[in-house]
Amino acid sequence: MDGGKRNSSDWIKAGVAGLVWSCAFAPLQCEPAAWLAPALLLWATAAAPKRAFRLGLAAGAAHFFTSLCWVLYIPVAGSNIVGWVALSGYCSLYPALWAAFCWWLFPGKAESAGAEVAAMDWRQRLGWGATCAVAWVAMECLRGWVITGFPWNYLGGSQLDWTSIAMLAQFTGVLGVSLVVAWGSVGGLLVFWRWREQDRFEPALLKDLAGPAALLLVALGLGQWALSQPLAERRGSLKIALVQPAIPQTVLWNVNDPVSQANRFEHMMDLSDQAVAKEPDLLVWPEASLPPFWVLNTNNVIHRMGQLEQAIAEQGVWRVWGADTATNNVPHNSAVLVPPEDSFLGGLKEMKWPNYAKRHLVMFGEYVPFSEQLPFLKKLAPVGNFGRGGGEVVFDMGKAKTSVIICFEDVVPKLARRAATPEVDFLLNLTNDGWFGDSHQQWQHARTAAWRAIENRRPLVRCCNNGITGWVDEYGRFHGVTEPVHSTGVRVVQVPVRAGPHAPTVYQRTGDWLSWGCVLACGILAMRRVARLKKDSASAEEAAK
Repeated sequence: MDGGKRNSSDWIKAGVAGLVWSCAFAPLQCEPAAWLAPALLLWATAAAPKRAFRLGLAAGAAHFFTSLCWVLYIPVAGSNIVGWVALSGYCSLYPALWAAFCWWLFPGKAESAGAEVAAMDWRQRLGWGATCAVAWVAMECLRGWVITGFPWNYLGGSQLDWTSIAMLAQFTGVLGVSLVVAWGSVGGLLVFWRWREQDRFEPALLKDLAGPAALLLVALGLGQWALSQPLAERRGSLKIALVQPAIPQTVLWNVNDPVSQANRFEHMMDLSDQAVAKEPDLLVWPEASLPPFWVLNTNNVIHRMGQLEQAIAEQGVWRVWGADTATNNVPHNSAVLVPPEDSFLGGLKEMKWPNYAKRHLVMFGEYVPFSEQLPFLKKLAPVGNFGRGGGEVVFDMGKAKTSVIICFEDVVPKLARRAATPEVDFLLNLTNDGWFGDSHQQWQHARTAAWRAIENRRPLVRCCNNGITGWVDEYGRFHGVTEPVHSTGVRVVQVPVRAGPHAPTVYQRTGDWLSWGCVLACGILAMRRVARLKKDSASAEEAAK
C-alpha cells in the first residue's frame, strides 16, 4: 500500500475505532463494543508516538463528538456549539495521549506491530498489554480530575448490566472494571496480530489472554463474593414521592416573565398536591424547582403554599426541596430538609433547617473561572456565579437518613463516597437534566450515577426535572423508572431502609487507590523509558568517538 492510501486508511481506521467506542454507551448501549474499543484504538494508531497522537486525537474526536452531541441541546444559540466543540476537543486529548504513550513504550517498531508482536517473547507481550491497560485507567483517572474533572462514560461504566463484574466496584471503584475491560481488549488484539502473522490459528495463541483472563477471574470472584454477602436486615421502607415537572430550560431561565413563572409555580403546586395525596413519607422536588418569588403574586404564593403545607402537616410528610440559598450574599445551589410541621416560606429567610450546598460546580454553568480577572467571561455563564458548599450534610427524617448530592455530583465518585457515611441509609440526587432536552444525556448520566450505589453499597434515589427519576439499588439496578422518561408527573417509590450503621465497602475505606496507583505506575514507566533512552544515546555517542 502506497503512503497516500495508507494515510487515508489510517484516518478511517481511527474514525471507526472512535465510533465503535461510542456504541458502548447510550443511546445504543452495546456493551461488547467496550471490549473492542481499546484494541481498535491501538490498531488504528500503530505508528511513531507523534503520529499515534494525531491518530488518537482523530479517534477521540470521533468518539467524543458523537457521544457528547447532547451538549447541542442546550438552548443557548452559539454557546451550545462552542461548548460541544470545546468539551469534545478537550476530552479527545486523553485517548491521543494514551495512544502516544502506549506506542512510545512499545518494544519494537510500531509501524510493523503485527510482525513485532509475533517475534516478541511472551513476557514482553504480557508486559506491554498490561501497560496499555494500566495507562487506560490512568487516562480516565486524570480526565476525572484535571480542571475539576469530567468523569463521564468511563470504559468500565458500560458494563453496568453485567452485575457479577460490576460488583468489583465495591473494591476498586468503576475504574477497576475499566482495567479488566482494557486488558482483555488489548490481549485480544495481541492474539489477533499473531494469528494474522502466522496465517493459522492454534490454541497456543491464547496464551496472550492468560493475564487478562486471570484478572477477569479475580474480578468475577470478588464480584460473586460481594453478591453473596447479605444486605443488612431490613427494618422498614421509606415511601418517597418524586416530582418530575419537566420544565423547559428556557422557562427556568426566563425569570423576568411573570406569566411563565406563575405557570411554573402552579405546575409545581399541582404536582405536589398529587404527590401528597399518595401519602408519602417524603416529598422530593428536583434541582431548580422554585421560581424566584419576587416575580410572583405574593398573595397567591402564600395561599397555594399554605394549602399544600396544611396537607403536608396533617400527613406528616417530610420535604427535600431544591432551592437557591445565600450565605453572606453568596448564592448557593442547595437542597433543604423541611419538617412536616414547618412552613417553607416562613423559614426560608432564616434557614433554620438542615441544608446542603452544592460543592462540585459546573464550569460556565454555575461558575466562570478567572471571571474576576476577565469580567467579560461572565457573559458565557447562563446561570451565574454560585459559591461552593462546605461539606456533607446528613438529613435526618426519623425513619431514615440521607445525604444529598446535586446535579452532576452523582458522577463524581469521591463526593458520593464521602456523603455515604455509616449512618446514611440512601443517597439522594436532585438534578436538572432539562438543559439537554429529550436527549440520550439523561441515560448516560443515570447509568454513570448508578455506579455510586454499587461502590457504596447504598441505594441512590434520583429526582430529576427531566430525565431518569427513580432509584438504583445496591447492585446497580434501576427501579421505579416509568416511560416515557422525559414526561411530567410523580413517581412514588418504596426504598428499603436497613439496620445501621452501614459497614463501609473496601472502596469507601481505601478510595481511588487503584486509579492513582495506575497514574503512579505510568509515571515510573515513563521515567524508566527516558533514562533508558538517555543511556542508549550516551552509548551511541561513545561508540561514535
